[in-house]
Amino acid sequence: ISTSTLIGVGVVFMVIGLTFVNDPGCSGVCETLGLTLLYAGLPISAAFGVLFGDLVIAWPLDVTFWVVVGFFIARASDGRGRSVLGPVLLALLLAVGYGLVLSQLVELAIS
Repeated sequence: ISTSTLIGVGVVFMVIGLTFVNDPGCSGVCETLGLTLLYAGLPISAAFGVLFGDLVIAWPLDVTFWVVVGFFIARASDGRGRSVLGPVLLALLLAVGYGLVLSQLVELAIS
């Protein structure tokens, strides 16, 4: 459940982020939101994009990342006898924070 949720939400973040980023009329808050969601959904691609200065989509690495995180959450939750919902939501919140930080770095580099 945790892995499926993380991959599914990651794909949704990616699609919404790409839609915003590729829209020519998107600037300011729209661009920040688009980059934040894109980078939250594709965390490994985001790191490559920030390091190499281009929009890189390394989706196999991103899917592997979400699978590893999902299995880790499931294993940790099962060992403690807790639900996976809280840790999954925390992981998604951390991903959005990560995406926001990287989007701000990109916007600072551009301006």
